[in-house]
Amino acid sequence: MEKQKKRGSRIRNVILAAAVLVFAVSAWQLVSIYLEYRQGSDEYDRLADAAEEYLEAAADTGEEAAGQESGGIREPRPWTEFFLSMQAQNPDYVGWIRIGDTQIDYPIVQTEDNDYYLSHTFERTENAAGTLFVDCNITEAMEAKHVIVYGHNMKNGSMFANLKKFRDDSFFDGHRTFQVFTETGFYTYEIFAVYVTEPDSDVYTIGFADEADFMNYIGQAKERSEQKTDVTVSSEDHIITLSTCVNHNQDRLVVQAKRLKS
Repeated sequence: MEKQKKRGSRIRNVILAAAVLVFAVSAWQLVSIYLEYRQGSDEYDRLADAAEEYLEAAADTGEEAAGQESGGIREPRPWTEFFLSMQAQNPDYVGWIRIGDTQIDYPIVQTEDNDYYLSHTFERTENAAGTLFVDCNITEAMEAKHVIVYGHNMKNGSMFANLKKFRDDSFFDGHRTFQVFTETGFYTYEIFAVYVTEPDSDVYTIGFADEADFMNYIGQAKERSEQKTDVTVSSEDHIITLSTCVNHNQDRLVVQAKRLKS
């Protein structure tokens, strides 16, 4: 009888120790995830704070400005100065995107593959948040006919997680445009389509055979869209697709917009 009690006590101790170990490991994993999220958020907050002055100046100056003369020397436009300062930090930098009333206020990069910035921040620190990046197959970067920008759907709401807001009618109605800053200027984009699609969807088409092929692509995008708009896209327009994972990484949510002419 005594032996059975001792044996039962040992079993309970083993179970308790195992439970404590599982709890400790789970707690460490949660702390690690939190610290990684915090590290990524802190980095991008610093970048956004440093960018604020440049971005506001660029927005105030507008696309029409040609720089100011100072002693016979043409001073750089605000967005050009900002672009050069960002490229000095990371040569892969190609632009910046800001979407009002969201956390989307980030740099955009492009490199030789579509894997590196899935797990590295702008400062090239390994981090699950990654960086917003342009498809590596686009040779003209932010000036391409169709620019595709990828970003993670982070659980803390960072990166492209807030794209889901555009599926809400009230939010979409008040946020039809967003801003992009590139080497060539400050641009406003107007959204013409929002929808969920497959990872191998033709939405990720980069090159178009001709104007008719491009317009057919636009027509299909508008037909798929959850948000119906009267935005007209012509064969001369440049468009951008913002893409992130949804439905446990099974599908992709895309927001598509055209660059407005200044």
